[in-house]
Amino acid sequence: MCFRNRSVEHDSRAGIYVLLACAMRIDIHSHLMPAEYLRELLSRKAEPRVRVSRDGAKQMECGSGLVYSITERMTSIDAKIREMKEAGVDHQVLSLPLPGVDQFTREVASRLARTANDELAQVSRSRPAQFSAAATVPLRYPDLAVEELRRSKEELGMRMVEIFSNVAGMPVDSEKYWPFYKEAEKLGVSLLIHPGRPVMMDSVRDYSLAGAVGFLFDTTIAILRLVYSGVLEKLPGLRIIVPHMGSTIPYLVGRIDHQFKLSAKGQMTLPKLPSEYLRKVYIDTAQSLYKPAIECALSFTPHDRILFGSDDPFVDLKQSVASVKALGLPPDEEDMIFAGNAKSLGII
Repeated sequence: MCFRNRSVEHDSRAGIYVLLACAMRIDIHSHLMPAEYLRELLSRKAEPRVRVSRDGAKQMECGSGLVYSITERMTSIDAKIREMKEAGVDHQVLSLPLPGVDQFTREVASRLARTANDELAQVSRSRPAQFSAAATVPLRYPDLAVEELRRSKEELGMRMVEIFSNVAGMPVDSEKYWPFYKEAEKLGVSLLIHPGRPVMMDSVRDYSLAGAVGFLFDTTIAILRLVYSGVLEKLPGLRIIVPHMGSTIPYLVGRIDHQFKLSAKGQMTLPKLPSEYLRKVYIDTAQSLYKPAIECALSFTPHDRILFGSDDPFVDLKQSVASVKALGLPPDEEDMIFAGNAKSLGII
C-alpha cells in the first residue's frame, strides 16, 4: 500500500492501540483553465469562445449549443487545493477542459497547445506534491501533435496526454493520426480519451443530453474505432484511458462481441474478440455516481486497470471519493484504484 497519513486509534475491546492507515488518493481527471488559453477564448467573436455576462459571469461556448460555466474551481489553484483538502484528495493530474485546441487553425492550435502545456507544467513544478499535468496536442495537425507530444514529455516531463473523442468532428482512428499513436507508445505516455463535442450534437443539444449521454456515446465510439481499426492490435503497448468508468463499454461488451462475430469484415480485421482488447484498456471512476453501474464496470475491467478520477470541477470531489469508498472493496484493491494504479502506470 501507499499511505497518505497514519494515525493511532484505541481499540477498547482489545485494549490495544491500532495503527490506522489512509491510502493516498490521486485524482487523474481534473481540469484547469490556463490563463493564456482563457484570454484567447475571451478575445474571440466566433465559437469556440468565452462570453462574459453583464454580471461578470463567464460561460464557455464550445459550439453547436454546448456550453458550461467557468467558475473559480476551473481557474484557481487555491480553490482546488481547498477542495482537495476537504475531500481528502492528495494529488491531481490537471488537464485542459473542453474544447481543447483541435477546432482552431493550425497556427492558433499550435500556439495554444504550447502555452497551455507550459502553464500546466509550471503549476506542477511549483507544487509537485499536489499536482501533475497532462499535455494537450493539436491532433488535427498530426505533425504538430507529434512535435508537441515529444516536447511535453521530454522537456516538460508530462507523462499523460489528453486527446478528444473526435478530432474537430473527424474519427480518431484515421490513418493520418497513427504516427502520433506510434510515438505515444514509443514514449510510454498514457492517452486519456476525453469526451469532445459529440459528433451527434444535433441529437443531444436539447435537455442537456450532451452531458448526460452524448459524451459517453462519443468516447465509446472513439475507443471502438481504435480497436476495430487495429490500432490496439498493432500497438499493444499503447496506454489508453477511457473516462467515466469506461463510458458504455462494460454494459455493452457482450453485444459488441456478438456483433463482431456476425461481421465478416470485423473478423478479418482483428485476430481476437474486441473484448480482449477492451479489457486491457484503463478506465477512470469520473462521475460514476450509481453503484450498480460501477459494479458492472468492476466485473469487466480488472481492478489493476481502474484509476480514481473525478472530472473536477464538474462534480463534487467529496462525492467522487465517496462513490469509490461505498463499494466496500478489499483495502488492497481500493488502494490500487485510489493511487497504486496511477503510480504503476507512471502518470505521476
